[in-house]
Amino acid sequence: MLHNDKVFTKDISCTAITGKDAWNRPTPQPITISLSFDTDFHKASELDNLKYSINYAVITRNVTEYMKSNEHLNFKSLGNIAQKVSDIGLDQTRGGGSIVDVTIKSTKSEIRADSVEYKIMRNTIGLTPPLDVFKVNKLRLLTIIGVFTFERLQKQIVDIDLEFKIKDNSNLFFHKIIADIVSYVESSNFKTVEALVSKIGQLTFQNYEGIEEVLAIVTKPNAFSHVEGVGVSSSMTKENFKGLEPIQVNNVSNSAFNLPVEEEKTSSYSGHHTAFIAFGSNSGNQVENIESAMKLLTKYDIVIESTSSLYISKPMYYLDQPDFFNGVIKVSFNDISPERLLEILKEIEYSHLKRVKEFDNGPRSIDLDIILYDDVTLNTEALIIPHKSLLERTFVLQPLCELLPPDFIHPISAESIHSHLKQLLNDKPQEAVQESSDLLQYIPVPRLSPSENVLKFDLTNNTSSTLIMAILNMTPDSFSDAGKYYDHALVDIVKEAERLVADGANIIDIGGVSTRPGSVEPDEEEELRRVVPLVKAIRESSNPELRNLLISIDTYRSKVAEESLLAGADIINDISMGKYDDKMFDVVAKYGCPYIMNHTRGTPKTMSKLTQYESNTNDDLIEFIIDPQQGHQELSLPTDTKNLLNGVSRELSLQAFKAISKGVKKWQIIVDPGVGFAKNLHQNLDIIRNASFFKKYSIQINERVNDDSVKHKYFSFNGLSLLVGTSRKRFLGTLIGKDTPSDRVLATAATVTASIEQNTDIVRVHDVQEMKDVVSVSDAIYKKKVNL
Repeated sequence: MLHNDKVFTKDISCTAITGKDAWNRPTPQPITISLSFDTDFHKASELDNLKYSINYAVITRNVTEYMKSNEHLNFKSLGNIAQKVSDIGLDQTRGGGSIVDVTIKSTKSEIRADSVEYKIMRNTIGLTPPLDVFKVNKLRLLTIIGVFTFERLQKQIVDIDLEFKIKDNSNLFFHKIIADIVSYVESSNFKTVEALVSKIGQLTFQNYEGIEEVLAIVTKPNAFSHVEGVGVSSSMTKENFKGLEPIQVNNVSNSAFNLPVEEEKTSSYSGHHTAFIAFGSNSGNQVENIESAMKLLTKYDIVIESTSSLYISKPMYYLDQPDFFNGVIKVSFNDISPERLLEILKEIEYSHLKRVKEFDNGPRSIDLDIILYDDVTLNTEALIIPHKSLLERTFVLQPLCELLPPDFIHPISAESIHSHLKQLLNDKPQEAVQESSDLLQYIPVPRLSPSENVLKFDLTNNTSSTLIMAILNMTPDSFSDAGKYYDHALVDIVKEAERLVADGANIIDIGGVSTRPGSVEPDEEEELRRVVPLVKAIRESSNPELRNLLISIDTYRSKVAEESLLAGADIINDISMGKYDDKMFDVVAKYGCPYIMNHTRGTPKTMSKLTQYESNTNDDLIEFIIDPQQGHQELSLPTDTKNLLNGVSRELSLQAFKAISKGVKKWQIIVDPGVGFAKNLHQNLDIIRNASFFKKYSIQINERVNDDSVKHKYFSFNGLSLLVGTSRKRFLGTLIGKDTPSDRVLATAATVTASIEQNTDIVRVHDVQEMKDVVSVSDAIYKKKVNL
């Protein structure tokens, strides 16, 4: 007779040999043992006397001692352990009871499952026990499943929970049963979860005797972003499958499964076409390989319309190789079919750049893949468009999303590519496939190798250290440090540069022209005399830290930029965003240098009057706010703030389009929203308060080619690093009532901290030593970057 009371001991930790483990070895492994006794402890509770109940302390000790003394015995199965433990539990001479449930659980027996367990009920009073139960908890498998086309692009995870009710376990080897289910499910494809559940039951009953009932629960954990999981369960017996044809396990394969596509086009592909090409390199000089490939494309009359940012990614599939440099380019051409485009890419890889392919997914000097071609869908033996692995690779999907607006729909999945990226960024990759899917944005500096170059930024998680750009003005009339270094001996200025490096500067920004409001510019030759000798002196310094430091030139003149780059400078910091000299973009493109595009309006004489920012009234300019992890956003901001942020970004974007048309790559551009340039006090504060906006803005321009055709141009701030310069500026003096710029150090510190909270990557400052401490603490707080 069964009772209402239970005495139990839960999860006794032991070690046992349970047969062969997941690696097919008879080795000891951790297990837990739980016992539950059906009893009546009414008298024990009434008299408060333990002798009238089952002493769980005694039972726990007896089981622990038995398992310890038999650690080296091969029990051969969890069921055999359960039987031995039930014997102990039913031994009333040793404190046992008359009815006991025993569960043996192992977390290491099955490599693909969270755990397996064997549960039995035994008694000494003649009750017919229920069937033994073997459970498999969260068997994680990959299969193609779903009725929607996008679900059939790639395998997805399913979690399977199984419960086998067993009549006779003498010939049942559960490692084999689970292995059969794994093999079948992962080599098949299903439209419905219901079919998958049913096939698991059928496969079990057709191959194994001794199982009376199977409960299968299948969960799709990633079906919806806002739901923990969806799925079905079914309890099945052999009767459910009478008369069905047996499943042919050996013939199941997904090799014949293809992505759903339209019929192959038979067009001659005459006329104008657009394609997106992904590139990657992880051997040799990676950046040089990539740029060489792009130059070679132009020799085939392929026009590079735009580029993504450049990223460093961890290798995928074959992990023991160097990191990759990846990105995507948008190209256009006439009369080139997809097949011919593929031939061109292979010619560039193997004939021109001498790529050697030792094995699939191995190291390569250059890899060029067609991702998209117009709205064409192809699935041939040689070429699949869209690229079949597009949706599983952040190093392709993230740069591609920089080149396409958020309403661009993947031609097969019928879902926006930005939505796919959002899902991918919020998932963690399998470590066996890729160590991490996180990307580092990389800004090449031609004279430096990647290991020497500090211009690497984690723009997804924002965990990279903030870089410090030190200001070194070679002018007699700068607003803050007028004449401090002007007309000093060169050797003394180099010593000052050494001090800036020692204080913590990552970059020195040398300026030969004051850009304060109302300043008067020197002529070009005077600016060259102020700047170029110092660049040469730094590069010839005996101090290796100074000699190898990044040098930025604060100039808006193309000749000064070019002469400085030839002298050894690395970066051009242009306060005019290319507006004051039409040849600036030509120089930046020619030398491939990083380019800081600073927003401004008018000239230093007129900018203070140009602070009115209006909303966009041009229907052919479409603006978006996009966070790659959160998708397309609508920001709740006051109208004036929104107009300011959009206006600054819009004007920067229009200049970026011009730069790209001159051959500047997106990965060269660093954005500076121009605090103090054509902004009043409240606008400067708005810029700092919302600086992360300048990593999210995107714009599409619809250009009317003729009455029947519209050309779409798209530029996104996604993937661009951000520089903010607030140091000692006038608006700070207004706020704190201090007219002397050098008295604004603490005020500057507050803006530096606020900028870092807004995910700024580079801060431009005068007081390096003080700001180094501010940056270190702010990084620790906001970027969780602690450098001890």
